[in-house]
Amino acid sequence: MALVSSYDGVIFDFGGVLVHYQTDEDHARMAAIAGIPQGIFSELYWASRLDYDRGALTAAEYWQNLSRQARTKALDQDTINRIVEIDNESWMRFDPVMWNWIDDLRGAGTRVAILSNMPPDLGAALRKRTNRLDQFDQVTLSYEVGSAKPEPAIYEHCMEGLDVPPERTLFLDDRLENVRGAELLGIQAMQFLDRDDVLLRLRS
Repeated sequence: MALVSSYDGVIFDFGGVLVHYQTDEDHARMAAIAGIPQGIFSELYWASRLDYDRGALTAAEYWQNLSRQARTKALDQDTINRIVEIDNESWMRFDPVMWNWIDDLRGAGTRVAILSNMPPDLGAALRKRTNRLDQFDQVTLSYEVGSAKPEPAIYEHCMEGLDVPPERTLFLDDRLENVRGAELLGIQAMQFLDRDDVLLRLRS
């Protein structure tokens, strides 16, 4: 029996699991528009990202904070809009293998959820341009619940909607701290570092 058959529900992270990671080229494009050296830009990109993901910062506040920390000139709204568009696009390189597997799981009667730290701008773009989120029984996005992984509240929100006992639920996330956060609530979790390896282990 395949290992995945041991679970009645599977929760997926978004970035690095269902979509490919951003590239250096993505950051280079955004950094050039912002007028910030790429190395500094990439470091500052994550500095207050969780607040952006929680919805505690608007896009304008997040990107202006970044430019201020880089000690460059303030960004006008048109420049921010251009950066946001590239940022959104960089998180929409969907991995068809994973999305096909989600369809397989649903066809087998497994409940599926997405649990992601995601800023409002990306969430809105996903809903406007795609129907990807419609494939899940439960959608928990950080900005909609005001909590971000690995905080307990965001997992609890997801589990309530998924309606599967934690011991019968598998959570896949690329970040170890998020895996640990799930495990603290009794959810079965696996760090997602290599797609082919993870799928082989779960299907074997």
